[in-house]
Amino acid sequence: MSWTGFDHGGAGRLLREAAICRQCEAAVSSAFAVSLAAVRAGHRRRARDAFARAGAIYLARTGFNLAESAAGRAFGRHRATIGHACRRVARRCGDDPHFRHVLSCLEHALTRRVARCLHDAAEATAASEAGQ
Repeated sequence: MSWTGFDHGGAGRLLREAAICRQCEAAVSSAFAVSLAAVRAGHRRRARDAFARAGAIYLARTGFNLAESAAGRAFGRHRATIGHACRRVARRCGDDPHFRHVLSCLEHALTRRVARCLHDAAEATAASEAGQ
């Protein structure tokens, strides 16, 4: 499968969405000092873990314009849960300028990181297809 077909739907789109969400989870895990396993947990766990997961969801939705249904698929949550998570984080951003700044920095770093990952994957695919 070619990674260059990400924006054309199908499995490439699903892989792109999943890659974005995994990067968001990893970034939030590190920034919020919450284990990656806690961010990826299928149940709520502690409030801190749930809020870190909400932060990852928010970054995926706002930074990469993922639809609620796409984010729901990638995070294993219902789309209504995705909307609720985004509203919680947006409220906190409105109340806490420091938190808003942290999310802005994470979004900027993630945008660059994901773009680089996708670029590297496209190059690797092109090289492997040229060698066949």
